[in-house]
Amino acid sequence: MNSRAAAGLAALLCLFFAPRAQAGALDAREFTLDNGLRAIVVRESKAPVVVTQVWYRTGGADEIPGKSGVAHMLEHMMFQGTPTVPPGEFSKIISRHGGDDNAATSYDYTEYHVKIAADQLELALKLEADRMRHLLLREDDFKTENLVVREERRSRTDSDPDQRMMEQFRIQRLAGHPYGRPVIGWMRDIEAMTATDMRQWYQRYYAPNNAILVVVGDVEFDQAEALIRKDFGALKPDPNPPRRDWAKQRAALKPVRVTLRDPQAKAPMWMAAATAPTLSDAAQRDDVFALDVLVTLLGDGGSSRLYRSLVLEKGMAISVGASFSGLNLGPGEITLYGLPREGTSIDALADAILDQAKGLATAPIAAREIQAAKNRLLADHVYGQDSIHQTAWMIGRMTISGIPWRLGLEQYPERIRAVTEADLRRVAKRYFNPESMAMGTFLPAAQKPQAQVRSAAEEFPG
Repeated sequence: MNSRAAAGLAALLCLFFAPRAQAGALDAREFTLDNGLRAIVVRESKAPVVVTQVWYRTGGADEIPGKSGVAHMLEHMMFQGTPTVPPGEFSKIISRHGGDDNAATSYDYTEYHVKIAADQLELALKLEADRMRHLLLREDDFKTENLVVREERRSRTDSDPDQRMMEQFRIQRLAGHPYGRPVIGWMRDIEAMTATDMRQWYQRYYAPNNAILVVVGDVEFDQAEALIRKDFGALKPDPNPPRRDWAKQRAALKPVRVTLRDPQAKAPMWMAAATAPTLSDAAQRDDVFALDVLVTLLGDGGSSRLYRSLVLEKGMAISVGASFSGLNLGPGEITLYGLPREGTSIDALADAILDQAKGLATAPIAAREIQAAKNRLLADHVYGQDSIHQTAWMIGRMTISGIPWRLGLEQYPERIRAVTEADLRRVAKRYFNPESMAMGTFLPAAQKPQAQVRSAAEEFPG
C-alpha cells in the first residue's frame, strides 16, 4: 500500500495500479473449464515461488438487510474443515510446506490466496478445490468462529473512535446503496447469525462458475492447466448463478453535511467524498486515468499541492491528502481529508482544501507539475511489479469487476502519459464540485458516543 498520506486513505492509490516489474506483455494463458471456472495463469520465473488466488463474485454488497457480515463470516468458516481436511488444518498444511495463506472480504469480492514453493502448486490447488464445494460448516465450529468475528468487530471498529466516526459517515453518505453497510457487519447481525445462514450463503455463491482462479509464478502452462483441470474440473457448477444487479446503482453518494462527535476522539478531522468513475464502465475510462494523475498531483504525499500549501507553507494542517478508488464494480469515490493544526479552525482548513481542489478546474497547471505526478505514478507502477502476489491481486481485482486486466497491467503507462492539462481541468470541473460532495466533520466531545444504530443504508430492499 501507498501510505505516504495520513490515516492510510491514500493507500488506495497504490493498490489501484501497482503491477509488474518488466515492460511488455505478461506471459499468460487463460481458459475456462466446462463447469464455468475461469482460470488465468501467468508465468513469472524470477523465483521458484507461486501464488494462487481464488476470487468469488460475492462480498458485502450482496447481503440483504439484517444479514450484514455474512460474506465476511463465511470467509472465516472457509478454514473450518472439509471431510478430508480437519478444522484449522488448511493453514497448518500450507505452513508445513513452507507457504503462507490468508483471505479478504470486500464489497465486491471474497478472495483466498496461498503463496508457496512452485513445486507445491498441486497441494495449493487441491486444497482450494476441496473447500470450494465440500465445506462442512458444523455448528460448534461456527459458534467458536462467530465469537472471533465479534471480537474483531469490537477491536477494529467499536473500540476505535476514528473508525466509529468513519463508519457513520460512510453509511450516511451512501445511504440506500450496499456500499453503505460495513463489510464486517453490524454487531447485532453478527450476534444473530446462524450456521444455517452460512450454509445458504455458501450454497448460493461458492461454485466454480461464480469464481476466478489466478495463478502467478514459476509455472509451466501445460502442467498448471492439467492440475487445474484435474482438481477443479469435477466440481459441479451452480445451475442458476447469482446476478449482481446492485452494481448498476451508480449515483450512490448523498451530498450530506455530517458532524460527528466522540469523547474518545483525539483530534478533529474533516473529510469530503465525491462519486467517481471506475474502469468497470468502459465509457468513463479516460476520466479514470485523468483522475489518477489529478488526485496524485493534488493530494498524494509530501510533494502534492495540498501538503506543500497547507502543511509546509501555511502551517494550517498536521496532515492533509486525497485518494481515489477506481476499481469498484459499483461507484468509485474520491476522498479529501485534513487534520487541522492547533490554532486553525476546521472550517478554515476545509475551505482551504476545497479552494485547492476547485482551483484545478480554472487556474493553469504547470507542465512540470503534471509530469511530476505522472512520474510518481509510473514509478509506483514499476516498483510494485516485483510482487507476484500484487500482480495476481490486480488481475483478480480487475477481472472480478469486469475490467480487462491487461488494461491496468500493461496499458497503464501509455494511458497515463496520454493525459493532458485539458483532461485534468475537465475532470476537476466534473468531480470537484462541493455541492455534490458529502462532507463530514469529526470532533472530540464531552459526551458519550451514540449507541450503534442501523442507518438508512441498512434498510434498502436488496
